[in-house]
Amino acid sequence: MGIKTVKLEEYKRTEEDKKAYSWCINHGVKIGMLAAGPGFDNATWKIRIVANNKEMISPGEYRKHEILPKLFEFYRFYYNKHNK
Repeated sequence: MGIKTVKLEEYKRTEEDKKAYSWCINHGVKIGMLAAGPGFDNATWKIRIVANNKEMISPGEYRKHEILPKLFEFYRFYYNKHNK
C-alpha cells in the first residue's frame, strides 16, 4: 500500500515572479504552504509567511490549482512593497 499524494497543478513563473521570489529569499521573507488538515491526501493548504520576525498564517484555504499562483502573489506583494 503506497502513500497517496496530491499533485499540484503546474504554474509557469514569470520573470517578475522569479525576481520577487529571489528578492524575498535574499531578504529573509519566507513564504510557504502548510497542509490544512491531517493525512497524506490533503487537498487544501494554507499559506505561512514569516517576515520581520512575525509569522502569519492565512485564514483561507487554497486548492491545488490556487496555491502556487497565490504564493507568488504574496512574493510579488512583498517585493513591490519594498521596491517602489
